[in-house]
Amino acid sequence: MQCDEPGSSCKKGAAKEELQKEGEMQMKEVYMKHRAAIMSVAVIVAMICVAGCDSQQKSGASAQQAGGGSAHLSAVSFTGTFKAEVKDPGDGETAFTVDVPSGWKIAGTILRPRGCHGIGVPADGLSYTSLGPDGVTALGQLPGTTWSWASDGVTPQGPKCQPVGITTAAGYLLNIAVPNIHPDARIIGMVPLTEQMKQGLEAQRRNMEAAANSHARQLVDTARVRVEYELNGQTVEEQMGTVINCNESYFPAYPQMRRPARTVRTCYAHGTYIKRAPKGQLDALLARNVPLAQIDHAWDAHIAQQMRENFAAYQQASDAQFASIQKHFQEQTAAMVKHGQDVQASIKQSTDRAMANDAATVNATSHMAHQQVLDSLGRADFIDPNTGRKIETSNQFDHNWISTDGNTAVLNSNPNFDPNGVVNPNRESFVQLIPAN
Repeated sequence: MQCDEPGSSCKKGAAKEELQKEGEMQMKEVYMKHRAAIMSVAVIVAMICVAGCDSQQKSGASAQQAGGGSAHLSAVSFTGTFKAEVKDPGDGETAFTVDVPSGWKIAGTILRPRGCHGIGVPADGLSYTSLGPDGVTALGQLPGTTWSWASDGVTPQGPKCQPVGITTAAGYLLNIAVPNIHPDARIIGMVPLTEQMKQGLEAQRRNMEAAANSHARQLVDTARVRVEYELNGQTVEEQMGTVINCNESYFPAYPQMRRPARTVRTCYAHGTYIKRAPKGQLDALLARNVPLAQIDHAWDAHIAQQMRENFAAYQQASDAQFASIQKHFQEQTAAMVKHGQDVQASIKQSTDRAMANDAATVNATSHMAHQQVLDSLGRADFIDPNTGRKIETSNQFDHNWISTDGNTAVLNSNPNFDPNGVVNPNRESFVQLIPAN
């Protein structure tokens, strides 16, 4: 059986192997994203805070000089910060520590939303809010988001999850974050990246490009947007920022499955960072440069170990399942081959019998026709017992003899007549012919 035949086992086995490889790639992506969320992306987030907040100090100072009065707001003019812990409800461990302005309240947890757009790794589930005494001014973070896209329209998550083609942080903020978090907000505009932020982002991109190959590459981007909306009857301003990265994989054409080449992309937004204040006072809040949440290294190591163990278990189960599938299809193939051989043998036997019957029928018909012709001519066939040669003579005599040289025949109806010693005794001897029929 050929691999290109419909239903062939090697084709089905190859299909299972292809699906297994894609599943393993997705599992590896999830594990690697944990490291990306903690390391490379964290570097960019830190640059957003340091460079971005530094750039806002000037604007905050300008606002104060212009008589904005933002420095007098109690929620902004805190004297210091204290450390608060955010627990992971899954294991009770401290997942993050947060610098909270003195006099503020904080609530936080690690969320693990499911579905088409759930988080990529546990670290992206950080959700907390630090709320100032005025009940309006706040710092916080919302959980991350995942989305996928494929060039053939079939996302890795299946048909229930629609493909999303966003590949920029600005696109994510404007099309997903803002409309879902603040549907009634007015977008003031994108906050430009500082030169330091641009240089750091470009360095990350160069590193990713260096690690790319013809089958896979990574994308990274960051952006901030400023919005304005009503909160409990008060106009507030809010700056929202995020860092996203995408893993893009290219799969060549797979003729055995009649599948063309396809590109698959999975993207992750590693949380949405929020800073909010009454209108006209956001710059002062940004100028305070409150550090971002810091991951707990023990929890990070524990989660990473769990992910490694889960991946190893998945891989072992996947290998066992694939081996079972291969064995099943091998058994099916062997049974199909045996059935085919049996069918071919049966067809051959049936054909041989039919051909033998046809030959017998043709021979019998031919013999009868020949006998009729001989009979109509008064002739009959006889066999020379010494040579097996068929000799045609008259059918009017029952006992026919042939000379040893084959040139002389003696015909007689007397069963007692023997030409030996009688006919040409000095030159020939005779053998009695046998009737052919």
